[in-house]
Amino acid sequence: MQIKPIIDVHSHLGQFTHAPMSADGARLAALNEEAGIAHGVTFSIEACYGALDLGNAYTLAEVAKQPSLSAMVVVHPRHLASSARWVAEAKSNPDIVGIKLHPALGQWDVLSVASFRLMDEVIAPSGLPVLSHTGNDSQFVTIDRYLRLAERYPTVRFIAAHLGVGITGYSDASIDAWRERPLPNVWFDMGTLRAFHTGAVEAVVAAVGSDRVCFGTDAPLYPPAPFVRLLETLKLPDEVKRAIASENVLNVIPQLRQRLSP
Repeated sequence: MQIKPIIDVHSHLGQFTHAPMSADGARLAALNEEAGIAHGVTFSIEACYGALDLGNAYTLAEVAKQPSLSAMVVVHPRHLASSARWVAEAKSNPDIVGIKLHPALGQWDVLSVASFRLMDEVIAPSGLPVLSHTGNDSQFVTIDRYLRLAERYPTVRFIAAHLGVGITGYSDASIDAWRERPLPNVWFDMGTLRAFHTGAVEAVVAAVGSDRVCFGTDAPLYPPAPFVRLLETLKLPDEVKRAIASENVLNVIPQLRQRLSP
């Protein structure tokens, strides 16, 4: 079954640890086109470490050249003024559709006082959705802690990246955390190698609901085409696959509807 359109909610621009895992806007757009992905949401890998001004500026410049890409700006609680400037940029720049957090690479805790100040002063007032790294790899942003953050800010829409577990540790962490704290303002993306473990995506869908999982690839860290094939072959009804492909992300990121409308 071919599924169209497909929107990738999780990709990166910039230089990662190896050249093939790095991309400018043109390369990322080409990877998406080759994979059959209609549109990609992307953000700066360098900014995730704390280089907000350099990384966000580069990302927006690259996205401006590629109609098939939209941007999230990266924010950091120890760069509060810079974070506020980049989020305010969204008011006049339709290329910006959300906010990216990476507490693991940025080395900050999602339940810290500094995090709450960032949420209170910058993120929550913006009305923009938030996508954050989540996983078992970092004590700063395990899925149970991320759900506690989301519970504190019920008007903010949150996406938990990497199915909430990443590629290491306990595979059912997100399912267990959701059963304890199911929240109407939280979604998940499937951008992790663990999605290729048999039944992994299906198990999350069964636990959180077919309207709560979005397509994501973490490209160019991983090639996006295998994720498209994975989506096509999941043991799920066709209507659920279509929801994962694009319908769910349009609900969590409504700014994309206007960008994708003819």
